Amino acid sequence: MTHYKIAIVGCGMAGLSAGMLLAKSGHEVTIFERFDEPKSIGAGILLQPSGLVALEYLGLREEVEAKGTRIDALVGTTQSGRRVMDVRYADAWPGSYGVGIHRGSLFGMLYDTALAAGVSVRCGVNVVDIQKMAAQKYRCHAERSEIFRDYDAVIIANGTQSALRSCLNVKQRNIPYPWGALWAICPDPEQRFRNTLGQRYQRASTMIGVLPTGLNPQTGVPCVSFFWSVRTTNATTWPEQGLEAWKAKVLGYWPELDYVLDSIGDISALTFATYGDVLMRQYHDGELLCIGDAGHGMSPQLGMGANLALIDAIVLAKCVEQTDSLSEAFTRYSRQRRDHVKYNQLASRWLTPFFQSDSRVTAFIRDFFSVVQQNTFHLQAGATYGSGR
Repeated sequence: MTHYKIAIVGCGMAGLSAGMLLAKSGHEVTIFERFDEPKSIGAGILLQPSGLVALEYLGLREEVEAKGTRIDALVGTTQSGRRVMDVRYADAWPGSYGVGIHRGSLFGMLYDTALAAGVSVRCGVNVVDIQKMAAQKYRCHAERSEIFRDYDAVIIANGTQSALRSCLNVKQRNIPYPWGALWAICPDPEQRFRNTLGQRYQRASTMIGVLPTGLNPQTGVPCVSFFWSVRTTNATTWPEQGLEAWKAKVLGYWPELDYVLDSIGDISALTFATYGDVLMRQYHDGELLCIGDAGHGMSPQLGMGANLALIDAIVLAKCVEQTDSLSEAFTRYSRQRRDHVKYNQLASRWLTPFFQSDSRVTAFIRDFFSVVQQNTFHLQAGATYGSGR
């Protein structure tokens, strides 16, 4: 087996997982991260059964389940109390479940495992361009005029907003979603919210979510991830109403959240996240490859982003292992991941307006035909990297 010198741009779930597996196979892997220190940004993650299978392959499932919280059900109700979503993992696959976990906890596990596998992480390096050189080598240009040369391949794993996708001569689009979400990690020492991802809706224009997120890696206290849908056009204006007025509005929809909102003492504790639908004809161009959200970002409505990133890494490592040509390995990767990823993207694109839009019609359809969402979720949560879908 030929051993390669591989650069990965982005020290997130996809980059760390891929780097760890490639390094374990004997390749020389360097991850470039633009932040000055490695860290994870974002709220909690819902690991679906497919993601847990992937983590078992990575040798991390036991630790993930110890630091996370088992999720048995997804329950969504309207403000009036009508239950329009009630999904039980075990109803579809006896014995199955998800896990809610703090993003920082999963990041820490992947980071430590990647370092132990021999991955080199270079922080404070913002790669802004990738050029192909002679003899099938690649050169990475960083923001501060730094140049990193002679890589056999470059894997782009720096998220939905990656500007490096343009380095691939591949038809592609990034379509921003008109809705984003405010989020915060809040302590839940009494674990009032456990084993269930809860959501509350008012038509499709208001969606609140609470995901039990296991132990906060900084405090060791059980926590939850809180979400509140906001139109991107209101991302800078919503604070004008003031924090207490905003809390009162949230509690008007979901009074039991007073316990959660008490920990939000300042508007700065809330972070606004945006999303985009990243579409690529294929994920590779020669020895350049996009994985994770850089290759197939989508709405978080299905909770599949991190799960797909983990599966990407495993499929990529297997493809590289099976051939002595990186170009051929990346071609195989694109072929194997295409249908699975597009299926998830289509389902996400189809479902999102039923939960985040100004349409009264989609909200009515959602509430009336709620079984459709439940069956679609069952298909998503059960997809594994082995079956394709």
